[in-house]
Amino acid sequence: MNIVNYLQFLEPVQEHITNVYSTASEIITVILVLWCLNFLAGLIQRTYGTGVAFGRFYRSYLHKYFSLIFSKITNLFKRRRKLSSPINPGAFQAR
Repeated sequence: MNIVNYLQFLEPVQEHITNVYSTASEIITVILVLWCLNFLAGLIQRTYGTGVAFGRFYRSYLHKYFSLIFSKITNLFKRRRKLSSPINPGAFQAR
């Protein structure tokens, strides 16, 4: 027998290996997609946890100071509007 005859005997083995490779690549693809989804879920969970922790810290220690500063700034602008508005608004109207 020559080499060509031996290659014909290897053809079913090659088909079997091709089927195994195809199945393994599909399994790896599914595992990769599931891993990506798990990774995204973990990122979302950690981001949410960090936001909750920062929100609690802000609300407990910083909120009263920031709200006080914000209210003083808004009152300052309200006073400036009242002071800059004319006493007699009809005096500046064109006839």
